[in-house]
Amino acid sequence: MTAWEVKDYLSHLTSWEENEEENILSLCKASLNEITSMLKADADRADARIASAAAANAYYKLSLKRSFSSSQEEFTSFKAGDVSITQGNSQNRSEKILDKAEKLYNEALRSIIPLCQDNGFAFENVKIKVMP
Repeated sequence: MTAWEVKDYLSHLTSWEENEEENILSLCKASLNEITSMLKADADRADARIASAAAANAYYKLSLKRSFSSSQEEFTSFKAGDVSITQGNSQNRSEKILDKAEKLYNEALRSIIPLCQDNGFAFENVKIKVMP
């Protein structure tokens, strides 16, 4: 799996300006590294779910970044004669996109669970001796 493949998956989720190409590829590399660090040693690195999860991770991070940098206009209104134009709050739209991106990322993580290391722990065969 390469960052280019992650970028290809990401292009199906969102678009970006041509001048952002380098930053997008860097984000895809970081997301891929984050996902591959969770994988088992014997996991198939060519599994498409890995690229999908890395792209979902990149999309979530990109959405988060865009939500902070978007203009937080309350309302803009323009009226010329009988024609009026009103623009709503862009913050609500950003929050909805961010919420959907987070849900997509969580679903992608669930899909790669069989490929990931188990970092949990459990207490087994614990005997408790009660002192009188």
